[in-house]
Amino acid sequence: MNTRDIVRKAWQITQVHLKKLLLYGFIPAFFSIVISSIYFAYQYHAFKTSSLFSDTPTDSNVITTAKTIWGVVSSHPSFTVTLLVILAILVLGYVILPAIFRGTMIQAVEKIRQYEPIQGSMEIGVRRFFPMFEFGILMGAFSITTLFTESSFILRWWGENIFFLALPVLLFVAMVGLVLNFLFTYAEFYIVLEKKPIIRAFMDSTILVISNLRRTFLIFVLILLISVRIILNVILVLLIPMLIVFLSTYFTSFLSSTLGWSLIGVFGLLIVGVSSYLLALFHIFTTSVWVLTFAIISGKEKEKIHDVDLATDEVAH
Repeated sequence: MNTRDIVRKAWQITQVHLKKLLLYGFIPAFFSIVISSIYFAYQYHAFKTSSLFSDTPTDSNVITTAKTIWGVVSSHPSFTVTLLVILAILVLGYVILPAIFRGTMIQAVEKIRQYEPIQGSMEIGVRRFFPMFEFGILMGAFSITTLFTESSFILRWWGENIFFLALPVLLFVAMVGLVLNFLFTYAEFYIVLEKKPIIRAFMDSTILVISNLRRTFLIFVLILLISVRIILNVILVLLIPMLIVFLSTYFTSFLSSTLGWSLIGVFGLLIVGVSSYLLALFHIFTTSVWVLTFAIISGKEKEKIHDVDLATDEVAH
């Protein structure tokens, strides 16, 4: 297997079938960016008002914040209900949709690999929702976001001394998570394409990775280097809240509050839309790489990979 052939074919799939696959990557990316932006804005506020950067005790800030929120809720009930509905939609979209669209994306790319129509891929994504959701929950326990949340909580509430005592444990958990992510690389594909239960998928993925260690490791490292998905995530979710705060300060300084906030909303949606598109593009590409790799090392496809004709979307002989 030539790694360059896989990457080339995956990029061709991304170019040719972008319109078909874009929705499956765009929607989860949109909810992920919005929720991540809210999360990092909260973390910024929490650190800013904590005892690390403020003389005011943390408990006092929590009580004050709770009183402020209750005052807004009591005085603006209709606005509060609207806000709660929006938050509920965002949370459901962030929790539910990724599992469905991830399965749909895998099934659609597999059909494209076999030069078949992608109709019916959404049904497979819905049918495999529960095992994919379980997979996301289990692997999310070792994610960077989870470890960062735990680290920030320890640092803010228990201080630097306890944090440095807990740091070796957090680093060990991070290393365990990295190893598990590597061993379970193909678990999602066993769940969606082979319809295997999650435990069996973990076992088969581990066996497949160990049996093809060099090949899988090369692809694993290559994806980390060329997709830059993690770097894009970090940059985008950090810049969006900062940019919105900057725009709000700038526009409201010389415009009416209504017009200023309207412009902020438009700019914010534009930024989120562009960011979601970029993340969806990388998501389609990386999924294509792994589907092709899984097909080859599991014996579903011959070593030779045909090109995709960008004009006719047919196999080029």
